[in-house]
Amino acid sequence: MKNLAKLLALVLAMLCVFSTLVACDANGNEEETNAAGSQAETALTDENETATEFFPDVKKQDYGADFNLMIQPQSNRVDYYWVEESNNDALSESIYNRQQQVYDYLGVDITATIVDGHDQYGTPFMTAVKNKDGSVDSLLSHAYMFLASFIQNGYLMDYNDIDGIDLDADYWSLDVMEGVAAGDHLYLGYSDFRLAHTAVIAFNKQMLAKYEDALEESIYETVQNYRWTVDKMISLANLVYIDKTSDGKTDDDTFGITGTQWYNFIGFTQASGIQLVAQNERGEYVVNVYTNETKERTTALVEKLLALSKSDCTWFNYKEDATKNINITSNQTLLSLEYIISLPNYLSYDVEFGVVPYPMFDEAQKDLGYRSLDFGGWICVPSYVEDMNKVSDTLEMLAFFSEDVTITFYEKILGKQVADAPEDRAMLDIVWDSVCSDIGLTYSHITESLDINLYMLPNVTHANTTEALASYVSSYEKSANKKLAQYFKVIQNK
Repeated sequence: MKNLAKLLALVLAMLCVFSTLVACDANGNEEETNAAGSQAETALTDENETATEFFPDVKKQDYGADFNLMIQPQSNRVDYYWVEESNNDALSESIYNRQQQVYDYLGVDITATIVDGHDQYGTPFMTAVKNKDGSVDSLLSHAYMFLASFIQNGYLMDYNDIDGIDLDADYWSLDVMEGVAAGDHLYLGYSDFRLAHTAVIAFNKQMLAKYEDALEESIYETVQNYRWTVDKMISLANLVYIDKTSDGKTDDDTFGITGTQWYNFIGFTQASGIQLVAQNERGEYVVNVYTNETKERTTALVEKLLALSKSDCTWFNYKEDATKNINITSNQTLLSLEYIISLPNYLSYDVEFGVVPYPMFDEAQKDLGYRSLDFGGWICVPSYVEDMNKVSDTLEMLAFFSEDVTITFYEKILGKQVADAPEDRAMLDIVWDSVCSDIGLTYSHITESLDINLYMLPNVTHANTTEALASYVSSYEKSANKKLAQYFKVIQNK
């Protein structure tokens, strides 16, 4: 967010200058006016020097070429990344302007190829790389499909080997990339060009206002003071259960928390500081949900969420086969598990909602903070491109010019200007800043046993489960660890 901070600083500096000018006496004190002018010149000079420091080390060019972006739309909503032309709404206008900024600076025209079907984009991408036809300069991939295979078979470039990309710049999220590193290799990119694709908890503002007397502080303060925990979420959910027809728990009731107990539930693991797969003390990649270090926390998390699932205050759809989904638009729930990219679709409904990140496990987790698992695709560079300088320069400038897109996306989610919703904007900042990754998701298709590990939490916490945590994990852990060892041995020796 450096660009926004610089803009605000410049505005404040100019306001200070203006106030000094206004303070002059009616006759106009020339000395004071000159001093004010000097202050303005100094402030602007200092600000310009600061701005220069943050501009990417990319020289203005005229490549006179296209930048061919392949997009897998299941993990990347196409119109959040590329538009052919502006539709005159703020978000499409900001995306179009970003493309124009890149064109003006580099002479590069952004084009897109959309390959639908999460299981279909692999072949055209690999064919393009093998044929060296130059038809793909970068790929916005699926969250996990084909990625392990792309990496193992040499279809992706290691970002460490790409000159011209500054991974230490604020507009690249090196920590997220390192979370899915294959040894020392960084094949999967994440920058401000990517919009967070993570689950959040939406809350009904009107309904929450009815229960304010039962709260020690506002939900915003709870989050900002690092007191937003699993227990806090559960206690808040338990404030609401209204059986309108007195016929027991049915889908016409009003609940404390609702959602789909599948993809959305996976994020509670990382939010509680538990990685699905992590390196052990010997540097080996292993299933991490039931080790000596995580067993106690995972067991407690499962017990809490299982009890919540069985509570009357809850309407969770296990997997995605339920006939009715009670989400935040229904006005039948206080809290709802939602994907952030879906929220703009809800603005036409008669409900005012806010969002908060998934909760920490407990307040002792404050040093680690909130963690929001990103379920979107990755910015991938093919191992063959016709002009690597063009590709690196374009990716760098797309990331750098993305701040306005992020702000307008915030406003699209909120349905209002960010200046008119400072508390909600602060929550979105927390979500953005807390985005994390997990090898257990990204490489889950190495073997079926890793896929089973990915869905551990929803499988052992739904209301009708017969699975016990220890036996569930033991059924796949050995096989998964063996496959992880085999895979990363090959990758690390590349």
